[in-house]
Amino acid sequence: MAYQYKRRRPSIIRNFWVYRRLIGVAALLGLMLWFIWANDAAVTVAFPFGMGAYQSTLGVIILLSALCGSLLTVLAMTVFFALRKMRGEHAPADPVEARDHDDDRPPPDYASKTEEGFRNNPW
Repeated sequence: MAYQYKRRRPSIIRNFWVYRRLIGVAALLGLMLWFIWANDAAVTVAFPFGMGAYQSTLGVIILLSALCGSLLTVLAMTVFFALRKMRGEHAPADPVEARDHDDDRPPPDYASKTEEGFRNNPW
């Protein structure tokens, strides 16, 4: 008997889900390209302390400033998470775990050492 494997037809929805990141990046790049093209007014950016000036279109300047802001945010979050990790563990969220161990609780082996309870049980 011949091999009976029947290949499934490709699904557009399944392919879209598999390539969703690639499609999202392409849409974002297309939106950025449209933004640069639509905002073509000439602007000049003067840097502080006489460090120079940069002349370009408005769309490029706004996108470059957004890129710089994103990079600074990534850098700041990296430093924040590194400092938090260096400090150690977080305080426990559960108030039961936050209690001192020197409270009124008996020791863990209390049940085995107590004289209370049933004596000479038949079971």
